[in-house]
Amino acid sequence: MIKKSTSALLFLLFITCKVHAQTEQPESLKHYLSLTNSFLQDGGKWIRQNKDMIPGEINSASYYALEFYRGINTNTVQLRLKNYLPLSSEWKIIGELILSWNAKKQKVVLYGVGSDGVIITGESQLTAVNELQLVSSSTNAEGKTEVSKEVFRFKDGKIEVSDTGDKGTIMTFIRMEQPTGNIIFMSTRDGNFEIYSMDIKGENLKNLSCNKAMDYAFSYTPDKRLVFYTNRDGNDDIYVMEADGKKVTNLTNHPAADRIPCVSPDGKQVLFLSDREDKNGKIYSMDIDGTHLKKLTNNSYFEDAPTWSYDGKKIVFSRELRDLKDTSRNEAVNGEIFIMDADGKNEMQLTDRPGFDGGAQISPDGKRIVFYGKSEKAKYDIFLMDIDGKNLMNLTEDDMEDYSPSWSPDGKWVACTRGDSKNYDVWLINLETKIKTRLTTQPKRDESPFWQK
Repeated sequence: MIKKSTSALLFLLFITCKVHAQTEQPESLKHYLSLTNSFLQDGGKWIRQNKDMIPGEINSASYYALEFYRGINTNTVQLRLKNYLPLSSEWKIIGELILSWNAKKQKVVLYGVGSDGVIITGESQLTAVNELQLVSSSTNAEGKTEVSKEVFRFKDGKIEVSDTGDKGTIMTFIRMEQPTGNIIFMSTRDGNFEIYSMDIKGENLKNLSCNKAMDYAFSYTPDKRLVFYTNRDGNDDIYVMEADGKKVTNLTNHPAADRIPCVSPDGKQVLFLSDREDKNGKIYSMDIDGTHLKKLTNNSYFEDAPTWSYDGKKIVFSRELRDLKDTSRNEAVNGEIFIMDADGKNEMQLTDRPGFDGGAQISPDGKRIVFYGKSEKAKYDIFLMDIDGKNLMNLTEDDMEDYSPSWSPDGKWVACTRGDSKNYDVWLINLETKIKTRLTTQPKRDESPFWQK
């Protein structure tokens, strides 16, 4: 029987020894690993997938991630083994292990202790090109030892694991690609809502707005100027901040409330909401310098969160389909997703569901839309649908509330706000595996992530 921590670790030994067959003997394990795929040097992660798993049914599979660190000397590399638990939507550390290059044996050996007290040791033996046999043993806290022998074969970018008996393939390792870019988000961690940036690992945090006023929803120009709305002059207006953070300019400077800006892909225009002509809030556009104001929608409904498509030809937004002048009804709002041309023409309704659908964004390839809306459990989840509103899919069907999705530049990930009435944090969702990874853990509110290239 392959132990969880042993089997997840064995994959690393395989791909290092796979390369060893085609190269000279390494002088150190650091050099040894540098001969493998470069993602190992960058904290790359792989996932383990049960071979009988049906795609999409993540509750039937176990997922593991390996994170790599510099070892205690040049001949060692440390790694942390994590287990993904679908029910809690979290990664849990289940062991830390050490790999060492044994110059005398000319082998990679391993040693580790799992969170359950199991001690794991082993060493590799290359049996053929792209094939490795590894003998390992695990000893539990009661002193019971179990020896296992596995064969690893590298084929078509995947690693198949089989035992030396007749069970055939036990499991398959597949690479889980890592997202790139930075995440910009809002947080109350310094007392009031400010705009922050962090890297894709949730590290290197920086306060971008640094003001006593409330700073909200934001967007970026291609030259990295920050466009956001704030009440720092006593009224909600749209502002632009230079990339160095030194100069801030009020673009709207109007007594009405101007909110939720979104910069066009070419950086020349800004969409935003304004109640300057009525209290329902309508969609406007203006040039990036605040000139050439244009009203794009004109009706008696409330509208929300307009965003551009990546080619700048379409706009998606939410619209409350109950006339807000009608106060005779008291049911929940009925907001639906709409799409229109960039000039405000050719509107089309995409959703027709109970509750409020909002935060819509078109994917980088222009084929899909992600948004948040009410689920069958009467809570908010993140949904995915085709650009024409077909093939609706729930991405976050669990007990948490989900809002404010944002596409990664490559369209393979979605950042979003997840939490409950007590706290909200920024999470990432891998669209291939549906695995959700938590980036922030503050007791304050972290929300409305925006994926910056």
